[in-house]
This record gives sequence, C-alpha cells and structure tokens, in this order.
Amino acid sequence: MDLLESIQTTMDKLESELIQQLKSRVPVAFEIGAHIMNSGGKRIRPQLTVISARIGGYTGMDAITLSGAIECIHTATLLHDDVVDYAETRRGRPAANTLWSNEMCVLGGDFILAKAFSALTSLKNLRILEIVSNTTARLSEGELFQMANIGNIDFSEEDYVQVITDKTAILMETACRCGSILGGLGSEEEEALSRFGFNLGVAFQMTDDLIDYRSDKETMGKNPGKDLEEGKLTLPLISALKLATPDEKKIVKDIISSGSVSPDDFMWVKEFISRREGTVETLARGRQYLAKAVESLSLFKDSEEKRALIKISDRILHRTY
Repeated sequence: MDLLESIQTTMDKLESELIQQLKSRVPVAFEIGAHIMNSGGKRIRPQLTVISARIGGYTGMDAITLSGAIECIHTATLLHDDVVDYAETRRGRPAANTLWSNEMCVLGGDFILAKAFSALTSLKNLRILEIVSNTTARLSEGELFQMANIGNIDFSEEDYVQVITDKTAILMETACRCGSILGGLGSEEEEALSRFGFNLGVAFQMTDDLIDYRSDKETMGKNPGKDLEEGKLTLPLISALKLATPDEKKIVKDIISSGSVSPDDFMWVKEFISRREGTVETLARGRQYLAKAVESLSLFKDSEEKRALIKISDRILHRTY
C-alpha cells in the first residue's frame, strides 16, 4: 500500500472517529454536528496532522484521534460562523442555522468543541492540549477582530493578515505542529512543519477570498460576493483600494455602507478589483506564501510524506475560481 492509499484508509477511519466524537445522548446535538460534518470538505487539516506524524514515523491510532479533534474544532467554527453571518448555504447544502434555530446551532457548536477537547485529553499529552487550547482562543479572537471591523473601508492588509492568521492559518499550523509532536520530531523539524502549515493556511485563505469574487454559486456551494455583502474587506478589495481614485473609493464605501449589495453593485466591484489589479496582487501574495511553505520543507529529505505535502500545496494554486 502506497502513502496515498494509506492516507485514504486513515481518512476512512477518521470518518468513523468523527461519528464517535459526535455521539450524544441528546439526538439533536448529534444531528447538528453530523449535518455540517457531512457537508463536504477536503479534510485538509486531518491530512496535515496525519502526514506530519508520519514524517516522524508514527502511524498509530492517536493520529486519528488528534486529527478528528482538530477537524471537530474547525467544524464548530464553521457552525458558529454561519450563525454570525446569517449564512443560507454551506458547501452547496442548507446551512445548519436554516434547519435549526441560531440558539441551537450555537449550543451545537459548543457541544462539538467540548467533544473535541474530550478527545484531546484522551491523548494524555499536555503539550498538545495546551497548543490546541491556545489555538482555539485565537480562532475566537480572529472572528471578533473581523467583526469589530465590519464596514471599515480603511482595513489594511496587515489587519487582514492578522484575521486570516487567527481564523485559518493558525489551525493548519497547529495540525502540523501537533502531528510532528506525535511523531516525535525534534524542535527544528517541528518548527519547519509548523511554518509549512502556517504559510499554507494564509495562501489557502487568500485563494478562498479571491474565489468569492471570481466563482459562482454552483462551484462554490454558496453565494458569491458574500464577504462584500457582509462588509468584510478581504485582500482582493484591499489591494484594489490602494490604487483607487477618490471617486472609486467613495463608490466602494457607499456600497458597503448600504447594507445591501445589488447584482449591479457586485459586478461593479468585481470589475473594479480587476481594473485595479486586486486579482493579480492577491494571486501574487498567495503564491509568495505557498513558496514559503514549500521552502520550509527543504529541511526534510525526499519521501512520500514530503511529496504529499507539496502536492497539497500545489492544489491550493489550482483551486477552481
């Protein structure tokens, strides 16, 4: 069995692990968790966890438990995000908050977080537990910082990177770091894998934010332009605004302030982003972070695991948008 087949087998075991972690004596708690957990997704964080552990030679069941806990934390954040954003769809399916009340979805997300930490304690590794705990706090800080800047036309690229670091990159970094700890790697190797996860996460979110302006509902599984409608400034728009005329900046500000984005408004913003090179700049910045991610792997000798991580980074560049 080659590495990819082995990882797929592990991912199959992960699905069983996730069902176990979501079990509850209250049926609706399981139903909410299972709904969003089964809505798709590439399980990229569990893959990073498992591969990082395998680089150190670890192939035991704790990698599945750990990757399941990390995926549960990610899932809980999605559930909470959908409530905060009044989302209607998630990966092409009805968002959980359209099927259950906001209150039940918030509590469902809390339940999933609690189950994740229950699984983590079973590993009996205090360092992993501490790292994941700190990461979970930063996930909340990232969401709060972004919400505090809704509609802020002066939101900078530095502010944006802070948000996506806390909301996306930190969990991918943690997946790689905790996997390397499980694999018994030394501090230098652990830091290298952590840098890979961090830079991959930043590039992933930049690409995702670009897709929001360049794709369609059928491809994305959600309505395009959602960030703009919610007053969230992401890198494509931030980059374009750097080159905007005062009149263009006023139009963008008026659209965001209106609280409602019409199809014509969205089309104008898309054309503005293209005209002012927001698309080109976002792609370039994303590629820079991906190059940093791959460069961090130079510490490791060639192996199936290393090639698998590089393949994951290549997929980030070729996501559909």
